[in-house]
Amino acid sequence: MHMNRNLKIFLASGIPVGIFAAVLFSSLYGINIGLSSGLVLGLIFGFLMFFILGFLHSRAVKKIAGDISEESMSTCQVRNIVLPLPYNKTFDLCIKSLNLISRCRVLEEDHSQGKIIARSSINWKTWGDTISFDITGISNENTAVKVSSRPASWSTLVDYGKNLENVRTIVCFLEKAGK
Repeated sequence: MHMNRNLKIFLASGIPVGIFAAVLFSSLYGINIGLSSGLVLGLIFGFLMFFILGFLHSRAVKKIAGDISEESMSTCQVRNIVLPLPYNKTFDLCIKSLNLISRCRVLEEDHSQGKIIARSSINWKTWGDTISFDITGISNENTAVKVSSRPASWSTLVDYGKNLENVRTIVCFLEKAGK
């Protein structure tokens, strides 16, 4: 089941706060006041986070993408491009493109399989990102590249456009180098 991002934000922030408040107020004022206080505080906090985080994520994505679509709002970004370059040159350019991502290091590189996996470090937008390349030679002069960037943590609900920015930066670099 696919849940709306805003609903996930609401639940992931409201439920823990509500439970904490319910336990705290139940021990101080009794179970009835504790449960009702926990419910109210959980709802209020969930809605606040829903509006604040949802708005900030949407604003950041719109600034990067120019519009807001389901694809651009996703924390997992994937782009496919074909470069008019031989396989070896494309592979080297993919490695070089990672220098454009702040504090990014290559974790795995397999030239024969056309796989590169890199990780960027923690920043204020995410707990780090995993950037991967699948490189396939189409002919002697053309190479297909699948670039993906996703949060390193599975629990990331918003990335403020960081993975979109990663993929766009890499794709722009590769397209310029391919001309």
